[in-house]
Amino acid sequence: MKKSIAILAIAPILFSAIASLRVNSALADQVNTSITTDVQKSLEHPLSSDFINKFDQSIKLLGNKFIIDTNKLPKDIASEELSKLKALISQKNEIISDSENLKNGTRIEQNNNSVTIISNSGNSGLLRFREGSNYVHVYWWGLRIGLSKSTVNGIGTGVAIGGVWIPEPTVSKILASLGILAAASPGGIVFNSTPPIAVFWGAEFQ
Repeated sequence: MKKSIAILAIAPILFSAIASLRVNSALADQVNTSITTDVQKSLEHPLSSDFINKFDQSIKLLGNKFIIDTNKLPKDIASEELSKLKALISQKNEIISDSENLKNGTRIEQNNNSVTIISNSGNSGLLRFREGSNYVHVYWWGLRIGLSKSTVNGIGTGVAIGGVWIPEPTVSKILASLGILAAASPGGIVFNSTPPIAVFWGAEFQ
């Protein structure tokens, strides 16, 4: 009888503890999901120069893959910064990997601190300056994209260079920022961006 009373007395406590654990677990999942979503959204915008300068020495290329040198990470790095840094590196490595798997003549070249994706389906880099060429320089912090004059003026809904899709609306905005009407570019263009290539900065003619 005493055992039954003891079990009945403990049962509410156990149920309460289990319910509390479930609530805490659900809250933790919500927080982690929120952090992940915030990080993903932040990747769609240019990084601050402070962020780039803080971690530039911590990133290096191994083959055609960016890696984080944990020995060179700043001691004051916050968990949110590390999550963002890892997401950036993963994003750029995925672009390189997707481009390597293409069989349309796309070339991959390593250049010091970046990987260059060169499209052979359009104009090569040997053509005259004003025509320009199609390429993507992949840095850990973002992309430097070049589009030839012919590609810009005949872009249609957009163009793919390796594993990177550049939509027409973004190209039109870039041309507008350079004072040029759509489909009337006098030469190739180059600009900085980050997936999904909706924002840009540092635009100029090649």
